[in-house]
Amino acid sequence: MNIEIDNYWELLALHKSLMAVKFDPAECLSDAQGSPYTASLAFKVFNLLVKSCQLDGKDKEANEWLQWQKADETRIETKLMIQKLNNDSNKKNKEKFIRDFMAPLILEIKLVRKIAKNC
Repeated sequence: MNIEIDNYWELLALHKSLMAVKFDPAECLSDAQGSPYTASLAFKVFNLLVKSCQLDGKDKEANEWLQWQKADETRIETKLMIQKLNNDSNKKNKEKFIRDFMAPLILEIKLVRKIAKNC
């Protein structure tokens, strides 16, 4: 399967739409938030954004995207994920859920393990 994206701006709109669903505090589509399929799509779109910038010679913008991707415990997305994890402590594989929920953001593995242990 393929989807044709006409330009960077359509790709950015898709990225923003995914982020709005994934990190919606109201959890309107809560099944999408920790879904491995949504995570996969989020990474694919993110990687295309970075590649698009690089192909257009916009290395500064590509690096800004890569910096944006690095998450820590201060990010609102991380706080939302912790709240969701605390509300559903029956998650069997917490580390996988954390990675899927945060996609395309990336937490350091030490922080992922710390969160999984404490929630």
